[in-house]
Amino acid sequence: MGKKGNVFGLLSGLTWAIYTIVLYTVLNLYANAKGDLLSTKGIMLILITTVLISLADLFFNVVFEMFVLKKNNLITEFKNVFFSKKGFGIIPAAILAGPLGLIPYAIVSAISAPVAGAFSALYPVVGAAASFLVFKERLSKLKIIGGIISIIGVIATYQLETVSLVVYIIALIPAFGWGLEAIFGYKLIKDDVNPIVTITIRHLYSIFILGSCLIIFLIFSGEYSYIMEFYSGIQFSQMFAAINKSFTWPVFAIGSFVGGGSYILWYVSMKYISVAPAMILNISYVLWIPLILLLPPFSQQISFNVLLGCLIVFTGTSLVIIGDNIKSRGCQEVSDL
Repeated sequence: MGKKGNVFGLLSGLTWAIYTIVLYTVLNLYANAKGDLLSTKGIMLILITTVLISLADLFFNVVFEMFVLKKNNLITEFKNVFFSKKGFGIIPAAILAGPLGLIPYAIVSAISAPVAGAFSALYPVVGAAASFLVFKERLSKLKIIGGIISIIGVIATYQLETVSLVVYIIALIPAFGWGLEAIFGYKLIKDDVNPIVTITIRHLYSIFILGSCLIIFLIFSGEYSYIMEFYSGIQFSQMFAAINKSFTWPVFAIGSFVGGGSYILWYVSMKYISVAPAMILNISYVLWIPLILLLPPFSQQISFNVLLGCLIVFTGTSLVIIGDNIKSRGCQEVSDL
């Protein structure tokens, strides 16, 4: 079970890397984006932009997940759980991932993307602490060391900028939002709800919650026409500008399908190896992204800090994977004596 969970955890990181590259390197989602931090309206436009991207992404996630549910004969279970008390139990995860994860991340990203990325990557620490308190989940010393090393590696990939203390505090909010999100999903999984059913329900509730946020932001900003203006402006990045623009939405959909697959793999991984190890293996996307970008057609060079960060992440995730093996081998040797 542990070996299978480790494989799913690593694959969740790999697929998240592919998803990230498709949506944020192949496509230019922000080509027609508006917003600034100089006024309330400007901030609202930043938030609207982020919510619009997330809603489109979540829609394609759910389409893909519904297909997977049908293929695995899980539609009946999905319906039974969605309209039950268990299903409502995933609502906090949708709130934590959206308003308490996405929104503060968007604000900080507009000020300093490296700070937003590095501090939000601390979410496995929050998840590990929460899983210890809620589920009494204990990690071997090797796994703890591996987790710490992995997080250091993620932070090392960013060249942090000097910003005010308030920005750092806001940047920590997504770490708590995303770190605690998994606890509610894992609670459903422990109640014998299929991980694919769990993540589909979470995404559906996220659509409803973010849709409500969008309405509020639009009312405050008065920029109702911005929705069509933004969506019509999505195009390919300069590297892929030769591709016909009519393919932008199919590519968006494909990228989101991969992202949906990543979420499924992450939740399945949690089922086999619990919350903290699954989170740590999930952040291996920091390792996969530059490796993929090294290959054609991207052929990008890796800076020293990114290379160093990748090596550290690789070391940390390796320790997480082999932690159980070393522990079980040690127990076997003791029993043999």
